[in-house]
Amino acid sequence: MKGEYRRQTVDGDTDSDKDLVITSLTESLQIHKEILERLNNEKEAFIADMRKERSEEQAASMKEKEETLQRLQAQMDQYQQLESAYSAVVKELEAKKDEYKRMESNFYAHVRSIRPTDDDLSTIQYEITHLHNQLNNFCMGLKSKMDRSGGAAYILERWPKAREHFLESDDEAARLEPWIITMFTEKLITETLSKEIFDQPIHTGVSINDTFKQLNAWIEERNTDWAIRLRQQVSALVVRQAGEEQSSIDTSMESVVDCMLDQLANIYPRVKEGPQQKKKMEAICARAAKLNLAMKGQDIKVFCGSIEEGVAQFDSSLMKASSKSTAEGTVMFVIAPPFIALDPKDEEHGFVIPAKVYCNRLPSQ
Repeated sequence: MKGEYRRQTVDGDTDSDKDLVITSLTESLQIHKEILERLNNEKEAFIADMRKERSEEQAASMKEKEETLQRLQAQMDQYQQLESAYSAVVKELEAKKDEYKRMESNFYAHVRSIRPTDDDLSTIQYEITHLHNQLNNFCMGLKSKMDRSGGAAYILERWPKAREHFLESDDEAARLEPWIITMFTEKLITETLSKEIFDQPIHTGVSINDTFKQLNAWIEERNTDWAIRLRQQVSALVVRQAGEEQSSIDTSMESVVDCMLDQLANIYPRVKEGPQQKKKMEAICARAAKLNLAMKGQDIKVFCGSIEEGVAQFDSSLMKASSKSTAEGTVMFVIAPPFIALDPKDEEHGFVIPAKVYCNRLPSQ
């Protein structure tokens, strides 16, 4: 009986276990189902969130793209406007350039109409240099005709201070070195050219020189520009419409040439033999006369400067030392004056062709 009872108990336990297992499995399945449902819900929620996020990102991206396109279009519109404005400005500038060229052409035509020559400051500088070279060659060419005794006597009489600088004794028969005589020959010619041509109010031989000088001084005190125009126009008249004045100008020029040859004959007795030297002197005077009118026709003052001999000190900005002269000390002799173009309104506009000077140290120096 005991054995059967135990078997039954086992059988009963087995059924209970089965129910328990089934219940447990059922509960487990329910739990798994709930887990799966929860995971599925979470998955769907995640996917929904992802889709929403992606949708929002796409929407933001599209909005940003649209805004970028709008900005780009605005910039393109602005660029086109600027390009159009630039084209208009360039067109206007080209028109102004053409107008400026026309005005410039008219201005130069007007300037030429009141100037005696077409020279400007650059060509005047060239002509001054050319004149100096021509004059130097002329003086050097006279060496073979030099009378050292007679020439020395004439130079010492005309420039007495030359004795103390170039002679060691008071011997009346003393002779100067040839280079000294040649230097004073150049000085003689440049002094005559300055006095008779460059320092004339308008031009050598013109009958109104003195009258013009007074009138020009009166106008210049009141209106400098008017004085400049008057000088230019009167000079232009001398060149283009000299009329009866031409005869007086020619006579004066011939007188200047003859005067210089007469003076040079004291140093070079044979200078008048034949026409060769006279023709050379005429060429020098003609160049100086043309240069003078070119100088008178400028918009600024162009003139021969003045240097006081025996007083002025050597100034490298205004002078250059002649041969065998020291480039310092007191200026004893001005061989050739400086040519100066002076613009009171602009210091950089103009020029200085240095004077040629002979300097010497005084005992006090």
